[in-house]
Amino acid sequence: MDAVPYRLVRNLLAAAAVLYCSLLLEAAAGFPLDVHRSFLSELGARDQATSPYARAMDLSSSVLTLLAVVLARRSRELAGLLISTAVFAVGTMFDSFSPMDCAPSAGAACRADEVNGQAGAALVLHEATSTIAGVGTIAMAVFAILLLRRARSWLSRLVAVLAGGVLVTQVWLGSVVAYETLSGQEVAAPGILQRASTVLFCLMLGTLLPGLRQAFSR
Repeated sequence: MDAVPYRLVRNLLAAAAVLYCSLLLEAAAGFPLDVHRSFLSELGARDQATSPYARAMDLSSSVLTLLAVVLARRSRELAGLLISTAVFAVGTMFDSFSPMDCAPSAGAACRADEVNGQAGAALVLHEATSTIAGVGTIAMAVFAILLLRRARSWLSRLVAVLAGGVLVTQVWLGSVVAYETLSGQEVAAPGILQRASTVLFCLMLGTLLPGLRQAFSR
């Protein structure tokens, strides 16, 4: 990959990482939701003042990520990472078009509808697109670890550690939500865990290309 495409793809992923980090929006809005009981996606719920901003950030992040995938160098060893990155971006893009009607953590009526299965198609669609994005995120972390497992540079090792953190927290988060959903219990949003996972993913996404470049240049 020559210098200009590398810088362009690197900058695209760095910008996508910043835009995906909705904790920045949450902080700028003065933490409108309980960070312990809410999912970050609730910032995009239609009844929240942050909705247009949260959805625009997700959409912009997904478009930049897809553009980076299109422009990235094609190789057999990077195929899995590129495909999983595209899956994450597509899931996030559709997620921005399918927000929840209301934020369950912010209203008892909305929470009751969710528990009783009366939240409607909007919630089902949102959960489906969020699952696609989550699967892409986990796959990205796995492929990043496989590619960087023997790297010697400090940056490559840091990215591998970040990917490991993303993998652990995403699997943990998914397991908690899946168990509560399948057991018929009310889903208690593990807010801190999700926010920690999001931060780790944003850091991984923003440093992924430089880490790979150092790993493959040695």
